Amino acid sequence: MEEEKAQPTTTRNAASMEERALSVFQSERNEDLTAMIMTFLCTFIVLVFTKWI
Repeated sequence: MEEEKAQPTTTRNAASMEERALSVFQSERNEDLTAMIMTFLCTFIVLVFTKWI
């Protein structure tokens, strides 16, 4: 009887932890994209002002 009650709780906890992990990965992906865009912009600006382009 106790094992039957414990199973849904474990499943809920696993689902909750999975959802949290996915949101963290999504957040890190957004940060990575932002950093990449800023790096490209800074590189382009430096190239323009040093007359490489």
